[in-house]
Amino acid sequence: MIGILLVTHGEIGKSLINCATHILDSSPSSVDYLSVNSNNNLDNYSNIISKKITDLDSGNGVLIMTDIYGATPCNLLKKFTKENEVEVITGINLPMLIKAISERKDNLNLLVNDSIDCAIRNIKKI
Repeated sequence: MIGILLVTHGEIGKSLINCATHILDSSPSSVDYLSVNSNNNLDNYSNIISKKITDLDSGNGVLIMTDIYGATPCNLLKKFTKENEVEVITGINLPMLIKAISERKDNLNLLVNDSIDCAIRNIKKI
């Protein structure tokens, strides 16, 4: 199973996981989050992210999702990307997270593409 890590500003990641848990009616396994506060020592976050990646990777890789491209959480993640092992996508939304949780098997690249497609398809003007 592909692990999922949310690295976001404040408690966004935690809240998204809580919402997904409510919608899916169960707490997803191998899903974690890290709340980033740019007032803290950013070097400490690198160690925490490394540990979380190791803990979440059961052999099929880890998908990391973050909120804003170019912001502090995103910038922290650039050095962790490894093709077919750790992938990072930005612009997380709830449909994207639910898709990723529900359909993660063993192909990280497919999960990345499907998650991005789901995020885009679920942005609508009502």
